[in-house]
Amino acid sequence: MTTRIKNRWKAGLLVGTTILSLSLPLVSAGLAQDAGVVGRVNGKDITADDLAIAEQMYSQQLGQMPADAKRSLLVDALIDLRIVAEAARAANVPEQEAYKRQLAFFEDQTLRSLFLEQRVGEAITDASVRAAYDEQAAKIPPVLERRLRHILLRSETDALAVIDALKGGKSFAELAQERSADEVSNVNGGDLGFVADGQVVPEIDVAAAKLQPGEFTQTPVASAFGFHVVLLEETRNRPAPAFETVAPQIRQSLEATEERRIIAELKAGAKVEKLVPDVAPPQGEEDGHEH
Repeated sequence: MTTRIKNRWKAGLLVGTTILSLSLPLVSAGLAQDAGVVGRVNGKDITADDLAIAEQMYSQQLGQMPADAKRSLLVDALIDLRIVAEAARAANVPEQEAYKRQLAFFEDQTLRSLFLEQRVGEAITDASVRAAYDEQAAKIPPVLERRLRHILLRSETDALAVIDALKGGKSFAELAQERSADEVSNVNGGDLGFVADGQVVPEIDVAAAKLQPGEFTQTPVASAFGFHVVLLEETRNRPAPAFETVAPQIRQSLEATEERRIIAELKAGAKVEKLVPDVAPPQGEEDGHEH
């Protein structure tokens, strides 16, 4: 990162850091007293806890930067922040109405964030995420899948020769490796994996539907690609996605729903007056709220 870009990034960080400068003393005070010190400005410590807050707030701006470079840049930004904040205090900025208005806004914002985070965290537990997964998995309609192997031949004569070899006891997988024109599956013995109707050419679907596990087609199956010999290895109902792969999305959905519920409940008990007309935002544009 060039010096010019680095300074521009740090300047951009400082523009929106009023909330950070206000929250650092509040948050750090409640954390462990032995937190590591990463910098000092005029004898006042900048701690690893302060750094962690900054990293959380600005992770999207930092992108995929290496960890040591990210740490260095954030500490530089925190030092600059502390220096400018001290200068602002010396200039009596905290006595200005503009400061007090922003302070009140950021205090409300921080209170909202921490309150919802705590209440949502209490409601959405690992057990509730698992329960939601089990409920949704039970609703998934069964989809029959077949594990198939095939051998693709260029002529019907070649396909008939393969069928004769299979009837003579030759291994399907070996014949696929030796003779199949399907260069993707032949290296795996013709294995197509588990497929549902519509995932392979229609002619193979039709032929496989007539087979029992362990059976292969007794006549060549013609398609636009050539002639196929098809083996049905086994059938199953498609399993639900693994819990581990979908749990983060389930948790995020439950948390968003719970947050909306909490806000709606609080609104119902409050006297609210909106003194501007309700206007829906254009489709596809953000409305400034977290959904």
